[in-house]
Amino acid sequence: MANLLLLTVYFSGCGGSVSSPANPTSPSIAMTNKPPTSLSAGGTANISATVSNDSSNAGVDWSCAPSASCGSFSPAHSASGAMTTYTAPASAPAGGTVTITATSTSTHSATAVATVSITAASGQVGVALSTPPPASLAVNATTTISATVTGDSSNAGVDWTCTPTGTCGSFNPAHTASGASTTYTGPAAAVAAVITAKATASSTAKATANVNVTAAISTGTTLGAGTYVFYVSGQDASKGAYSVAGALTLDATGNITSGKQDFASATAVTTTAGGDVITAGKLTAGTNGIGTLTVTTSNVASGVAGTETFSVVVVNTKHAVIAEFDGGATSSGTIDLQTIAPGEINGPFAFIVAGQSGTKAEEFGGLFSADGAGNLHVTVDSNTGGAISRGGSNVGTYTAADASGRGTMAFGGNNFVYYIVNPKVLRLVVVNLGEPDSGSAYAQTANTTFSNASLGTNSFVFTNASAFSSTAFYAAAGQLKTDGAGNLTSGFADVVENGHATSAAVTGTYTINGSGYGTLTLTPGNTQDVSVMGLYLVDPSINFSDPNSPADAGLGALLLDLDTKLTGNGILILSAPTTPAYTFAGNYALSTQSSTTAGEGDAVGVFTVNGTAVTGTQNLNDLFSTGQGSAIGISGTLVPDLVHAGRFTIPVAATIGGQPKTANYVVYQASSSQLVVIQVDATQFGLGTLQQQH
Repeated sequence: MANLLLLTVYFSGCGGSVSSPANPTSPSIAMTNKPPTSLSAGGTANISATVSNDSSNAGVDWSCAPSASCGSFSPAHSASGAMTTYTAPASAPAGGTVTITATSTSTHSATAVATVSITAASGQVGVALSTPPPASLAVNATTTISATVTGDSSNAGVDWTCTPTGTCGSFNPAHTASGASTTYTGPAAAVAAVITAKATASSTAKATANVNVTAAISTGTTLGAGTYVFYVSGQDASKGAYSVAGALTLDATGNITSGKQDFASATAVTTTAGGDVITAGKLTAGTNGIGTLTVTTSNVASGVAGTETFSVVVVNTKHAVIAEFDGGATSSGTIDLQTIAPGEINGPFAFIVAGQSGTKAEEFGGLFSADGAGNLHVTVDSNTGGAISRGGSNVGTYTAADASGRGTMAFGGNNFVYYIVNPKVLRLVVVNLGEPDSGSAYAQTANTTFSNASLGTNSFVFTNASAFSSTAFYAAAGQLKTDGAGNLTSGFADVVENGHATSAAVTGTYTINGSGYGTLTLTPGNTQDVSVMGLYLVDPSINFSDPNSPADAGLGALLLDLDTKLTGNGILILSAPTTPAYTFAGNYALSTQSSTTAGEGDAVGVFTVNGTAVTGTQNLNDLFSTGQGSAIGISGTLVPDLVHAGRFTIPVAATIGGQPKTANYVVYQASSSQLVVIQVDATQFGLGTLQQQH
């Protein structure tokens, strides 16, 4: 995964290939006694599901959505093939339908889903939200909603209310005819509001909807004026891997006044010598930080006829996550304020770049040292389609950065362009024809001799993923504890490989030499084919997702997969102390990258966490399936892992291309403001981040 960490709440990847079908021996589930397609409010139905290939015979867990208004199950857990009784809610939820999900207890990625329409009971007055409100709404914003009453011979209409009373917003008008619209205005302060439509003719006929009213970002909803470095990687319209990195200057109104970029594609299209000139563009952002960035370049091969369009979510005034949102490509990445005067790079760095060479996945990384005079000394590992090379020694050259922060490097037959973000972070793109690799370089702690003790007795979150491995398509994330003596004393990991998801405890070992070059090995068995990784230490004061913010979760090391069946990379994140417990709440910028058999999809959005309730909206570029989708509502419920603190599961519901879908995710918390997410579905996998807006 070329950008090292890009999360996925996408329902349809990285690089230049696609995921494999599910392992035929993996547990699967099917509803053997399905619910009816329609059920009266308060009605019941006996349903069952059968799990196959489950040697543990763990059974079935039953759930439904929208939570709190979808009904109940008795029991909520049943044996495989055994009946449970589903009771419909007393009134129809927003939209008039509920989604029932049967989940294999032993393998949460195995699910079966059914949709049931909830209707008013015969002879009773009923009401349903025919135009429900969005799941998330900015403070003081408005939305049009309506409700339809059935069984009311008096045609008395609908009364509109909300809670918490006095701080939940208002309606104009507060009474409407059946099917007529009212305008709901959110309150001036953030709140979890519940909107209720009550049939005037009945004291019990009600329909409710939850709306998370979110505050504007406290430090501004857009990026400030200055020069920014951006980079993305993904798939172009021909499904070839491609990468872009560049620098652009924004004025105070969001106009791009100058810039330069370099891009490379597996289809042998690359940038012009010296970089493509950015001639124009514009950044716009709304009150929740979601916006659009257009970048017009001198190269008509980039974007659509030379103009790239990105969907943007602002994390703070110096940093945003971005995803390409046009027909030319789909990709994910970041844009960060440049906070150094361009010039020489100096000192030791760890780096990884990833992409494609010919038809094979290619990833290489390690350490390089710049002497301040144009010379490089390099130690490099590589994995090209499962062919492993370790500890290669190279010398190379580099040029000082120009006024845009752009410079060049060359070693081992590879030609790089780098863009300086700050003294400790560089964005890299390989500009060899047909070799669209990209990634980052991070400074090591200066004047330090490293050892196994450098990792200390600490807790880490790790990632490792690629969408185009040579023989396996996979994503992995989890927790590790080090003892400072070369041992991984405990851990837990979720892995999806070739459609097979596992969750298991892990242990292992690591070695680190004096230069900060080493190996991390997970004991084989519990993480499928994920085992051996190159380990390259970096300065832990670097914020792994936002290089201009303090590191409440520091970047401990870069990881390069060195297994013969896998080609991928990731990072090792030093977890922040969590006192008194693992909790997080507020608005989070979402960045996602995932793969299906159709190809890659990328999304950015805003998640709002309120207790265990998660709501939000996202913009999705499902280029190879449903196309671009804007303002897609998403919702779910966080379930904390009571054994492995800092791990959560969350099924996420959304409607994509007119179809309701549920995707299953595991969240690992590095700190209260930074989280890693892995998708664990058999038909789609992905990896990404949640970053708290501030």
